[in-house]
Parts: sequence; C-alpha cells; structure tokens
Amino acid sequence: MIQLPICPVCDEPVADQPATHWTNAYRGGIQWWHLADNSPICATADGQHSQPALVADPLPVDSQTNTWLDEMSRLFAVDGPYDPARLGSAITAAEHLSRWLHTATGPFSALLTLPAPSDVSSLIGHLHRSTRLLARVHAQIGSYLLDQARQAHLASLDDSEGRSEAIDAADDIHSSLQDAADWLAQSAQASGAAWSSARKVTATSHLGASPTAGGTDGQEGQR
Repeated sequence: MIQLPICPVCDEPVADQPATHWTNAYRGGIQWWHLADNSPICATADGQHSQPALVADPLPVDSQTNTWLDEMSRLFAVDGPYDPARLGSAITAAEHLSRWLHTATGPFSALLTLPAPSDVSSLIGHLHRSTRLLARVHAQIGSYLLDQARQAHLASLDDSEGRSEAIDAADDIHSSLQDAADWLAQSAQASGAAWSSARKVTATSHLGASPTAGGTDGQEGQR
C-alpha cells in the first residue's frame, strides 16, 4: 500500500524536499513543504508546524498481483537482508515496470488504464515521487563518484598526472549529474503542483465513472 504524506490542516500533499537547497533536505531535522507552492506545512493551533498524515493512495491494485507485491515489499524493505546484487534486481524491476507504463499511457491503452480522474491523479503523484527520487539519486551518486575518485587515486596512484586526469573526469561527471539533478528537481516541483491540482479536480469531479472502451479493439500498438 502506498502511503502519501498529506498536510492534516489543508489536505494538500507535502514533501520533505523544498524547491531550493533540496539536496540538504535529508540532513538533520525534516521540514515539510506543500507541493502546490513550496510553502511550509500548515501550523497547528499552538503555532508549531504540523506533522503530515499518511493517507493510503486510493488507486486499486489488481488482486492477482497481491502476492507479488508482498514479495517485492519484503525483498526491498529498508531493514531487510543486505545484498549488493539487490541494486541490480531493483533496476531490472524498474525497467520492466517502466516498459509497462510506457505502453499503458499510449493514445489508445490510456483509455483503459486511466478511465477516471482519480487514476490520472494517482499516476501524476507517482511521476512526482519518481522524479523527486531520481533527482536525489543523480545528486547522491555524482557526489559519491567524485569522493571515490579522490580517495582511490590519492591512495593508489603515484602518477600525479594520471591522478589529476581521473579526478578531473570524475568532477566533470559530477557536474553533469548535478545539472541533471537540478533539472529533475524543477520537474518534480512542477509535477508536484500538477498533482496537487489534480487531487482537487478528482475531489470535485462528477466524472468519476469509468468511460467504456468503445471504438478500441483492446490491442495496444501505440507506444
């Protein structure tokens, strides 16, 4: 079950990653921010910042996948058994799911996959969370690669020229990844605002009934 952090006062989605200096949001105390306008989470009656309420995403899950989802939850649990190869497993799983999302959002299959505003809202929320995660991953691995290069070459290379070239290359990679992280962070902010608006549309929409798939033959050929 996906749990979404929601401001308990205004019922708006929040995140622990502000638009500015977002790479520092995971250090020290956590402050929550509204996705719609990047304002701090609403204050409680005593003037203190609220703590977000965790609300289950309403998007229904296919009953045939329940067992698989339980296994994935255990496999990738934060406190689960450690295995370096699990990163490869996670990347492979993400590739398969990305392929399915690519197909499911085609011009014809989207009529079946996203029949109601609530389905669209849930997908936008997923895009926001995934983009924010990718921004953090880009920034973190760029810094990690640069640290690796400095430590490894300072410790093992006697050739100062070769050491300098390796560090320069790692610094270029770090800079490129940081640029990508900054762009992704901006994209995450925009999709977060879109998600906040989509939730309002879903809450007030009278179009909740799923449209029929008339006019389609059920075969998705568009990607």
